[in-house]
Amino acid sequence: MQQVLEQVDRQRIVEIACKLADTVSITGEEKEVAEYLGSEFERLGMQVEYQEVEEGRPNVIGTLKGSGGGATLMFCAHMDHFDNPQETVVEDDRIYGRGLVNMKAAFPCYIEAVAALQKASVQLKGDLVISGVVGEIEKAQIGRFQGKNYRGAGVGARYMMDHGVMADMCIIGEPTGLQLQIGNAGLLWARVSVDGRATKFVLAACKVAQAIQDWEKEYQRKNPHKFMLPTVQIGAIDGGNAFKPGTRPTTDIFVIVKMLPGAVPLAIKRDIEQVCERVRKREPDILDIRVDLYLTTPGYEISKREYVVKAMEQAHRTVFNQPVPYAKPIRYGITSDGSRIAAYGVPAITYGPGFGTHLVDPTETKAGPEWDAPSGVRRGVGIENMINCTKVYAMAALDIVNQKKDDVAKG
Repeated sequence: MQQVLEQVDRQRIVEIACKLADTVSITGEEKEVAEYLGSEFERLGMQVEYQEVEEGRPNVIGTLKGSGGGATLMFCAHMDHFDNPQETVVEDDRIYGRGLVNMKAAFPCYIEAVAALQKASVQLKGDLVISGVVGEIEKAQIGRFQGKNYRGAGVGARYMMDHGVMADMCIIGEPTGLQLQIGNAGLLWARVSVDGRATKFVLAACKVAQAIQDWEKEYQRKNPHKFMLPTVQIGAIDGGNAFKPGTRPTTDIFVIVKMLPGAVPLAIKRDIEQVCERVRKREPDILDIRVDLYLTTPGYEISKREYVVKAMEQAHRTVFNQPVPYAKPIRYGITSDGSRIAAYGVPAITYGPGFGTHLVDPTETKAGPEWDAPSGVRRGVGIENMINCTKVYAMAALDIVNQKKDDVAKG
């Protein structure tokens, strides 16, 4: 094992991360990054396959074949990012650049983990798969926002699984600060359209928005979970005509609901409708309220008894000589492609480099109070963090692919 750990190449991790950050791959524009990753997979001797999810948007799948009989492990990451036009900078122990935190920084770790295993000349019985998928960023077509740049929320991972890329287990390198996460909440987006009297329609809609936000406490009370925290958030509002204020007396409120695994979207829609109806009855300026769902993704969770969890716990302990920390409840509200993969009976966990939303990196040198903002200079990843992550991935892969696939399936 020590021989594998010694093979991890810091410079290669930095080189690949910088190349990925320099390559723009906003949702809908992932082709260039897919081709670059394909070339890196070929350098590792992996079989490379491209899946054309739609024109100009290929998934890329690299497979390193084992000698036979072992379990198959998939490393999965999405290639798209929400635009953050910052220059790629390597400063001290950190790299700043487009999409690194969410989640291009996982790819150098995957690639160098496989390279370290190869350089150490260890035997691998099972297959190792690295998949780069399009369209994970939570985006949905609605209203004037149409086209491939708004087709996200797992379209690539769903296509990948629908078209036969399978594994016994999966590791997703979303940023967790090297904490282990055994599932994530689902996502529901609702548009609540409020028709009001022309003189007060925006103010009337604000009362509806406040009532929905206040409903969060009731929603959480009715949906307890041992390690996930379901939440409700007013994410956007669109009312009237800006070019002539006071016209078009309809205001659209866009609501984000994080759902527990197994939640029924229609039941949540009806709960929101009940909240809205209570407001409508007491507010004479509201004429009508309509609730429409326009995006849902399921939540999922796996048992700590799954072999992928045990392997990651042991791999983390090998590298850090201490138990792996588990993610806090609010972190489970960050969705991932895990639900799309787990739907096919593939146990998936999240463990990755970087400190994204709801996680603060104490080594961050540039960000201030705006750390949790949706954009900005906070999008840096620690190089040492990536090196350690790579080592954990390599140890987990060495363990998993040398397990008999029949034994893993029974587990």
